[in-house]
Amino acid sequence: MRYVVSIAEQTFELDVEPRAEGGYLVRGLDGRECIAESLDDGPGLLSLRVDGQTVSVLPADGEVRLAGERYAVRAENWQKRAASRTATQQAGRAGAISATMPGRIVGVLCAPGAKVAANTPLIVIEAMKMQNELCAKSDAVVRAVLVEVGQTVERGALLVEFE
Repeated sequence: MRYVVSIAEQTFELDVEPRAEGGYLVRGLDGRECIAESLDDGPGLLSLRVDGQTVSVLPADGEVRLAGERYAVRAENWQKRAASRTATQQAGRAGAISATMPGRIVGVLCAPGAKVAANTPLIVIEAMKMQNELCAKSDAVVRAVLVEVGQTVERGALLVEFE
């Protein structure tokens, strides 16, 4: 199964296959391979041994810990990622901005009736302890703002509509 994994600000496509002898073979598009084995650490924490190094994964926090450093991480299989992109593109063509990921709204930078220019930040969403600005794709007039600060949204939720 192919996964798209974002760690900090880098994105990788990885093919992950179970091995008969246990663990997984992980192969990058560059041809590099490694073996990942699961270690039992209890609820909420997944530890992997990847080529001899222990990597701690906290799925609920969207975080990976390696060599004492913490990194924001997100993984999704390529099919779900493609479906999500299609839905987002369709919403963009329909004159709207949708949430590109689940998260919490931490900023609403527009109001109904406002004229906005392309690339103007309109919504700030926090996901995996990182803030992301969602911007206007083209010049437009805001018809409706459908969220407020503090609201939690799912991926694909409609946030702003344009006239």
